[in-house]
Amino acid sequence: MKSTLILCYGYVALHAPEDQILSRIDSDILRSISKHFNTKDLTMKLSLIQSVGLIAKAISTVVRNQGYMFVRKQELMGVMMDFIKAEPTDAMRTPVRHLVMTTCANLINLEPALTENENFEMLRTCLNGVYGLPPVNTPDKDRGKDEEALEPQQREVLYKDTFNALQELLRNILARDLSPDGLQTVFKHIEEWLSSGQDHERERAMNTTAHILEFYFNNLHVKNMVTFHNLGSLLGRLAPRCTDPNPLVRRAAIDCIYTLLYIQLRYEGFSLDYKDDSVERLITLRESMDNPDHSVLYKTCSELAKIISKRLPQQQLNTLIFMLFEGLVDSQSNCSRASSVLLNTLLKSRGAGLQDLVSEMLEVLHIRLQMISEEQVKVSVAQSILILATQHLQTVINTLISYPLPFDSWSCEMWIALGADSKLASQIMEMLMEKLNVMAPYVDKKESMMRAGLTKVATSHPLAMTCALKEMMLNGQSQEAVVSLFPQLFSSLLVRLGSSVGVTLPKDINSFGTNRKSPTKLSAGFDVCGVAVEALRILLARAQLDDVVKPLDQEGAWDKMKDPQQHITGVTLLARAMARHAGPRLPAIVECLCPCLNNIYECQRVTITAFFSELLNHHVVTELMMMDVLMNNMMERISDPCCTVRMLAVRGLGNIAVGSPEKVNKYAKELLAAMSSGMEEKDDPGKHITLEAMSGLSKVLLYLDKKNVQLLVVYIFMKIKPFLESACKYAMRVCAPVVGSELITTMFQNHLHEDKSLHYGEFINDLTKYIIQDFPGMLNFYHITVIQFFKSNWAEVRAGAAMFIGFLLGNLPEELFSHINMGSVTKGRLSCFSSSTPSELGVLERLL
Repeated sequence: MKSTLILCYGYVALHAPEDQILSRIDSDILRSISKHFNTKDLTMKLSLIQSVGLIAKAISTVVRNQGYMFVRKQELMGVMMDFIKAEPTDAMRTPVRHLVMTTCANLINLEPALTENENFEMLRTCLNGVYGLPPVNTPDKDRGKDEEALEPQQREVLYKDTFNALQELLRNILARDLSPDGLQTVFKHIEEWLSSGQDHERERAMNTTAHILEFYFNNLHVKNMVTFHNLGSLLGRLAPRCTDPNPLVRRAAIDCIYTLLYIQLRYEGFSLDYKDDSVERLITLRESMDNPDHSVLYKTCSELAKIISKRLPQQQLNTLIFMLFEGLVDSQSNCSRASSVLLNTLLKSRGAGLQDLVSEMLEVLHIRLQMISEEQVKVSVAQSILILATQHLQTVINTLISYPLPFDSWSCEMWIALGADSKLASQIMEMLMEKLNVMAPYVDKKESMMRAGLTKVATSHPLAMTCALKEMMLNGQSQEAVVSLFPQLFSSLLVRLGSSVGVTLPKDINSFGTNRKSPTKLSAGFDVCGVAVEALRILLARAQLDDVVKPLDQEGAWDKMKDPQQHITGVTLLARAMARHAGPRLPAIVECLCPCLNNIYECQRVTITAFFSELLNHHVVTELMMMDVLMNNMMERISDPCCTVRMLAVRGLGNIAVGSPEKVNKYAKELLAAMSSGMEEKDDPGKHITLEAMSGLSKVLLYLDKKNVQLLVVYIFMKIKPFLESACKYAMRVCAPVVGSELITTMFQNHLHEDKSLHYGEFINDLTKYIIQDFPGMLNFYHITVIQFFKSNWAEVRAGAAMFIGFLLGNLPEELFSHINMGSVTKGRLSCFSSSTPSELGVLERLL
């Protein structure tokens, strides 16, 4: 009875005289039925819903042009939403949803308009209550006991009525604001369902979208030129669905795009009956959507993108592109692939006009790469980056170079992508090398306020460029570019290697990136020199020089190159492997490296000179006619301000005698001059240059013609003799067996050790005794030779000489005095008094 009375109130309101209804709605009708809004009884609930709908319809009829404010509208809408929320989410057992949405469709026409939040809540509740339902054909066993009484036909009718009611509600909402903004207000609640993981949910959302777009188009009256500003975002959501696994979704998606493009044409000023040839092609494409073959679908997708590209205004392209970026991570792999096809087709045709968005697009792609699981989509993203690079190369490089170091795996993937096209890869590599060759590789910074000295700290961009080259060469398709640029790449990376040894990472390395929301975590294995070494190794492998890489791996050359103490050894091993296994590549490399010998950075000159020095150790230099170039460069380095460079230059010149002995006499004058200069070197703290000069001279002398040696023999002896005075404990231990005395040999082995102190007086005393005993016939030779050291510039040498003569005479038996020329002893002794130190005078006094 209550249900009947409640329903009667609604019909009374609908059919009451128009001039009496408004004054009675609140006081007589709503007051009577509102007390039952909390009922749990289904029959009463259905009557209440219908009654409120009839009341709203009645008011709407009466106040069509009166501007009447129905103050209880929001309250009644809230009651309706509560009814829907009370319904089970997993089944439709009653017509509550259908009736509520019909009632809301009537209420929505009344003033006042709902607030944005109220509108949002209403749409969210209605869509969740309908789209979330299981498919209409779900077996009864999954629907609950109450549902079993419904026949399949009844269930279909109930579903159909509910969806019709939803569409009526959406039409009425849209009719209140038939504008791009109004359309967006409705669509933003539907779009999340378009990418649902459930086929039936996507189908419902797409059908609803097609319905409201058709309504929008049919009721659109363009009075002024208005911009359809959300066309790009709508297309971006709908276009990927054209390859949806559900064929009904695919066809509906095409219908939606067809309508959208005609809406755009209406906004551009075309008449309602205008037909556009390119848009009409969508009808043909719609038929091909029935074919489930992936290749057909993606080809269709590409055609669709071309149609969209032709009709889409430039200002809408940006939004469409970024919406398609979101589609790359769609829950349906078909649609994520479609997004990538659409994206790349649009970028090819329209990407040239997106200069200002390149950096932002790359950043979004970087973020998307972290979420993409489909390998095919990753490949397409790489293609997107490649397309952008062909159109905006400098911007792409500048953007990617600015990413934080070390590059994360997704940044690396983006650089690897740029290696896929040989022509483009060549351009990028040349650009990177050009900058790498002129930018400062490091800066000298003071370690701390408390400690003196400077530390070499890497500069960010050259380090990033080295990383970029390394990643690009990891792409197998970069081989053609690598081979064509091999001499330049090898030279640039070798020079980079030289300027990376002993260089530290900047403390604020992660702050260099301007495009990252959070800094990357510094990898434990990331170091400046390691990057250069790895890049060099990848270069050799990509150029198919496995015969070069193999011995370098076996000899641990890569680690040696990174070690400041063994760097020269590592570079020497590299040059040796190149000379033995990659000879034909060397002339071009040498040509590229020669100008770098004038670089201001010593470390770079050291590395290049070490490389050239070892090349001269191999005959390939002569075979490939590089001798003159290398020889001239080594001669120039003899005067380099860096000691290590000068030492390596001398070593290289000496190596000529090993690598190309037949050239020694041709360059005899230059070689002997260089060795002579090396032996006269004053700025040589560790005597390394001197040692290399003598070592080189020993190699050269083996192959010099007699005439060349005879002219210089005295000069050579004069240069060598001073170095014979430098004896050390090790040298004496090694030479002892040659003397031919077991006593002396034993004494040297026992007492002459670097880590043991030596009582010099006792040592000389014992030595002279053994000499007298084992070599009486050599006494005059020894004393005459030692007396010559009385004139040495070193006081210690003069004192040692005097002590030796003193002990020799003191230990000499009378019968052997005849072996000594005492006149020379006295003469030498007297000459020492004029320049002797106190220690020498003491020795001389004891001698007398």
